[in-house]
Amino acid sequence: MMKKTLNSFPKLRSRTDLHLARKAWHCGMGFFIASVYYFTGMSRATGVATLGIALLTFLILETIRMKSPAFNRAAVKLWGPVMRAEEAHQFSTTHFYIGSSLLSVAIFPKTVACLSILYLAIGDPAASFFGILFGNKSIRFSNGKSLVGTLAGVVACFATTWFLGPMFGVQSIPQLLILSVFGGLAGGAAELLPLEVDDNFSIPVVSGFVLWFVYIILGLN
Repeated sequence: MMKKTLNSFPKLRSRTDLHLARKAWHCGMGFFIASVYYFTGMSRATGVATLGIALLTFLILETIRMKSPAFNRAAVKLWGPVMRAEEAHQFSTTHFYIGSSLLSVAIFPKTVACLSILYLAIGDPAASFFGILFGNKSIRFSNGKSLVGTLAGVVACFATTWFLGPMFGVQSIPQLLILSVFGGLAGGAAELLPLEVDDNFSIPVVSGFVLWFVYIILGLN
């Protein structure tokens, strides 16, 4: 039944398509989560509870979607512009996104959590964008990722830290440079680690631990 649903929506994009609408959605969701958590003064407990409810709600809806062809058709019609073709008959990767944001908020200090979520929001789409456009002209790694895509992710995460670091408590230029270098490398290269998990999960969690460690070494709050 789900295969028929997929065939009913031939315009759904594949993983190798540029799919700018999905990248915009991906970016916007991360900015929304980080902004609400940071600028509203939300506590860690409230952040965890809010994201936990969002994750549970999403998993329930996805389970219903997998069991009900009619509900699935309606969902794919509504969210088709940001869905991949394979997601018409399996869970989308959004639960990894929400889950990793939940863990980041639960584990890391607020500044680190927000930066790691923004790495996912900015670095991952940048890596995908350049990897799709120019990946065939560069080295390919064993997991299918390209060198040019990884470098784009590193640069995007570096730039994110460099421009937003002062807002997150980094005032010294040398400290900002060190945090940006290590954060950029962690956020951009997390997808290359031999972890059997989705990039939406590995990027904020891996980069969060690296950022937290660097914050501590630099003596930053």
